[in-house]
Amino acid sequence: MKNNKILITINNLHDIENLKELGIEKFVFPLKDFCVGIPNTFLISEIPFDIRSFSYLYLNRVLDNTGIDNFKLLKEVESFKGIIFDDLGIIPLIKDLKLEKILYLSHFNTNKESIKIYLEYVDSVIISSDITKEETEEIVTSIPNVSLFVLGYPMAMYSRRLLINNYVTFHHLEKENPLVIKNSNQEFLVYENEYGTCFYHKPVFNGLSLRNLDCKYYFISAAFLDIKDVVSLLNGENKMETDTGFLNKETIYKLKGESK
Repeated sequence: MKNNKILITINNLHDIENLKELGIEKFVFPLKDFCVGIPNTFLISEIPFDIRSFSYLYLNRVLDNTGIDNFKLLKEVESFKGIIFDDLGIIPLIKDLKLEKILYLSHFNTNKESIKIYLEYVDSVIISSDITKEETEEIVTSIPNVSLFVLGYPMAMYSRRLLINNYVTFHHLEKENPLVIKNSNQEFLVYENEYGTCFYHKPVFNGLSLRNLDCKYYFISAAFLDIKDVVSLLNGENKMETDTGFLNKETIYKLKGESK
């Protein structure tokens, strides 16, 4: 993997120097009040000005009217290299800004036709990890400027409700956040903030085998991960439990039908 093509979310500013030693030079900052399911977020004022020109803001919430209005009030957005976002409603707000625009819809960027349409409005689209390696290769080799999610906990579901808080309140329990739960043989990491509750599939998704594909960027979500573990994985040393998700098996979520 070409480390200068890695986009990685930042948990702690102190981790940046360790990442630079690996040749990683593009940092992603989850933006406070605009993210769900991420414990470490930043105000723009907390992000050093001298790294903004090669850093990205990350917004993964679906915004309501108040969220859209608050985004309009943000200052210094254009001091960053780019923005990674989930809500399509952000597109008209940033279309005239000098930012690299990257769309990450988690589960929906799975076919060539929709990705081609999105690329009329943004500079890159991060492909969903819900498809096989062969399907991913087909998209990457036929469409320029796509990016890949290669490492991190993949989000399985999201609820606007405060599910952990509601549960512990009803049952008079002590709150754990994040919380690990098990359904049959599957474990989930659950995390809640004021904007909702996210369920992440365990163990960590390791798609680093996709490094042989020549795409625009490789996206790493370091949320809940120790930077030492991330560095070890990037160096080819797997010291933690990971899996390859649906890369080598068909997703159970995909509707059957003609592939476009």
